[in-house]
Amino acid sequence: MSEGRILVVEDEAIIAREIRHALEGFGYEVLAVIPRGEDAVAFALREHPDLVLMDIMLAGVMDGTAAAAAIREHLDIPIIFSTAYTDRETVERVKPTSPYGYLVKPFEHTHLRITVETALYRAAMERKLRAQEQRLRQAEKMQAVGTLASGVAHDFNNILSAIIGYSEMGLRRAPEADPLHRMFDRIHRAGVRARSLVRLLLDFSRPAAADCEPVDMAGVIEEALDVVRATLPPGVAVDYAPPSGPCPVRADATQMHQVALNLMVNAVDAMRAGGGRLAVRLAPCAAREQAAEGADAAQEPRHAVTLEIADTGPGMAPEVLRRACDPFFTTKASGQGTGMGLAIVQGIVRSHGGRLTLESEPGKGTRATAALPCADR
Repeated sequence: MSEGRILVVEDEAIIAREIRHALEGFGYEVLAVIPRGEDAVAFALREHPDLVLMDIMLAGVMDGTAAAAAIREHLDIPIIFSTAYTDRETVERVKPTSPYGYLVKPFEHTHLRITVETALYRAAMERKLRAQEQRLRQAEKMQAVGTLASGVAHDFNNILSAIIGYSEMGLRRAPEADPLHRMFDRIHRAGVRARSLVRLLLDFSRPAAADCEPVDMAGVIEEALDVVRATLPPGVAVDYAPPSGPCPVRADATQMHQVALNLMVNAVDAMRAGGGRLAVRLAPCAAREQAAEGADAAQEPRHAVTLEIADTGPGMAPEVLRRACDPFFTTKASGQGTGMGLAIVQGIVRSHGGRLTLESEPGKGTRATAALPCADR
C-alpha cells in the first residue's frame, strides 16, 4: 500500500528523475512529474494528490509560487518547495502560500524523506484538529438549541393547554350549525397541530434512550414499511430484502420505529414529484472499521447493525447537505415540514451510541445510513 500520492513539479529532468526514484524507494506513489506550473495546477485539481513537491523557479506562465497559490486556493493539500536559491527574498515570496517544508537543492534523500513525512503527518493532524473543532462547535450549538427548545416547549405547552381546553368547551356548547362551532373547530385543529410541534421540540431536547432492551431491527423495519407502503405516491417502488442474519440492538423500540419511519418518509417525499425507488437495506451485526476522521468519528460503533435507506430523488447540493440535520432547517414549502425530522433522528441515534451519516449529490439521490451498536456486544 502506498505511503502517499505525490505530485512532483520540476522542470530539470535529471533532478526530477532522482526525486521520483527516491520517493518511490520510500514507498510513495509519484502520480506525475510535471515541468510547468499551469499544467501542475490543472493536474492537482483533477487528481487531488496527498502532497505536492514544487520547484519555485519554473519555466512557463506560472512559477512555483503562483502555481502553489492557485492549488491552495481550491485544495487543502500540503506543498513543499524546492529551490537552489536561499536568499531571503525568495523565502519571503513563498510564505503567503503556507508551505509545509522547504528543500534546498541539492538535498540528500534522508532530508527529502524526513521533510515529506513531516509534512504529511502535520497535514493529517491539522485535518483531525479541524474535525474535532467542528464536532465541538456542533455539539455546543445543538446543546444550546436543545436547552432553548425545551424551555420554549414547556412554556408554550401551558398556553396551548388553555387554547385547546377552551376550544373543546366551545365545541361542546355550540351547535354544529352555528358559525361559532366552525370557528372553535379551527382553533382546536390549530392548537393540536401546535401541540404536535411542541412534542417534536421536546423529543429533540431530550432524546435520551430510556427503557432500552434488545430490539429486533428486522421487525421494526417491517412495521415501518407497512406504514410507508400504505401511503406510497404513484411511481414510487420499494426495494427491500430481509437481512441474512439477526439484527438485535439495545434500544427503545418506539424510538427505533421513529428513526426508520422518518428516514423512509423523507426518502419518499424526495421522490413524490418524479417517482423513483426506495431502497431499504438492513445489515446484521458486524465489525466496522473506525472512521479515520470527521465530526462523527468518535461515535462510530465497533460492532453495528446498519440500516441504509436510499432514494433516487433529486439529491442535495453540498450546502443543503451540510445543514440537513440542523433543527428547523427544511427545503419544503411553508406548512409542509417542520425541519425537525432529521434532527430528531440524529439525536436518537447518537443517544443510543450510534452514528447517522448522509450522502447525497444533485441528480444522484440521497443515502442515509444509521449504524447502531449490537445488543450482544
